[in-house]
This record gives sequence, C-alpha cells and structure tokens, in this order.
Amino acid sequence: MFRQGARTRICPPGPRLDGKTVLITGGSAGVGEYVSRGLIARGAKVVSLSRGISQGKGGIADLRQVKCDLSCLQSVADAVGKVGDQKIDILICNSGVLLHDHEMASDEVEMTFAVNVLGHHLLYRLLIEQGKFAEDARIVMTSGDAYVMAQTCDVNPLNYSSNRVYGGSKLGNLWQMRELAIRYPALKSYAIHPGVILSGFGGFAEQGGLRSWLAKRLLISEELGAQAALIAATQDVPSGTYWHNVWGVMDLPEDDAGMDRQKSGALWDQLELLSAAYL
Repeated sequence: MFRQGARTRICPPGPRLDGKTVLITGGSAGVGEYVSRGLIARGAKVVSLSRGISQGKGGIADLRQVKCDLSCLQSVADAVGKVGDQKIDILICNSGVLLHDHEMASDEVEMTFAVNVLGHHLLYRLLIEQGKFAEDARIVMTSGDAYVMAQTCDVNPLNYSSNRVYGGSKLGNLWQMRELAIRYPALKSYAIHPGVILSGFGGFAEQGGLRSWLAKRLLISEELGAQAALIAATQDVPSGTYWHNVWGVMDLPEDDAGMDRQKSGALWDQLELLSAAYL
C-alpha cells in the first residue's frame, strides 16, 4: 500500500468505445460507478447489474440499470434475460462483498462465495451459452492481492474467518480468469488488483482515530481504484494476465497459489455443477 496513490497507473483517455456495449456488476456505486463513468466518457453504452437501483453520486445520466442479486442464481438468470439482444463487448465482474460474520445465500452456499465467485460464473457462462458475447469480447474479473491470504476457495468454509474467506474468493476470481483463458481462448480474460481503496466496502471509511488517519494516508480513492478495470477493459494488455494497479502485468511464479491449475480446474468443475440447473 505504501505510496500506491502516487504510483497507481492511470488509464489513457482512448481508445473510443462508440458502438460498444459494456455489462458491469455493481456499476452504479463505489468503484463501479467510476468505472461506468470512465467507459461512458469513452462512448460506450453501459449496463449495470446491481442488487439495488442506485442514483450514485448525483446519478449517471446514460447508465442503464438492471436489478440483479448475485447471491441468488435465479436472479442472475433473470437479469441476463433482461439485458437485451445487443452483443456484449466487455463484461466487468466488479461486485463483491466482505462480510465480518458468516452468512448463507439462498442457494445454500456461503454468501461471500455466492456473490464474489458463483454469481459471476453463472453470469459469464449464460452469456457464453446464449451467444451474447461479441467477437473478441473481454471479461475482467476483480480479484486482488488479498488472495495471498488463502490456499483454497471454498463453497462452505469451516471455521469462518472473514479475511481468509474473502481472500479465498479473490483466489477463486484469479482461477476463474485462468480457466476462462484456457477454455474460451476467443475471449480476452483478465484479473485485476484495483488497489486497496478508501471506501465503505472494507469499513475503512467509518474508522476513527489512528486507524482512520492511516487509512486516509495509505488507501486510494474509488476513482483511482477504477483505473485497473478501465485499463484491462480498454488497453492492449495480454489476455490471461493479472493486472496490478501499481506493478502492471504480474509475472506470478509457478508455485504461487494463483497458478495452481489443478485447483483452478476443480473450482471450475464445482461451479459448473452448482450452476447446472440454469445452463
């Protein structure tokens, strides 16, 4: 986190995205709002899938919003049906939760796994199955360096720890990108680390005293946190890579948990089984 604000890479203003359609989860608030604003400024048509219909900071005039609860597979399937017939040029899997206490989702899986991993899997799989991706489309998965806190991505983790479970979901997002790149090479797939962000997401914005002072000095704004997604969505970045807000393309060593092909394949198979009724 040290000096990440000064070192975060900023997305160039081009290329233009006129005529392109972008689908983003959680695109009306938080980091997602700034991703949406950046894409709209480049000429894209942006559709946000969000649990609630938000006006954001004064609203985004050209943003279309579709209600979607990623923790419920039926809601994801219904939302895909409402997106329309236009081809999707860019999918940004932006939404995520970090929960301090254990919760279960409606499909009998742990809530963090349901929102951060399973819901996004069904989303891109339905778009693939229904032929809704444009030629040369991109999928951007919001992962993050928190993945180093875990070695597995569990559907129903035992001995719940919020940091470990959240880290496991980010490891799962990294694995999802790897599997997409292998199984669907015609699609361009990316995982990103947006930076450690000062927002309500991790509770940083509500902290007081010394922790609040440190957070404001070390963490970056939501607007800066949007830059990694914008770069992966618009710039000439190699498919199948992990883009870091400070370091750019990360060359992960073979013994890194994110490179575990056996575990990433096993996660994919598990996600397919959990999604089978909707595919």
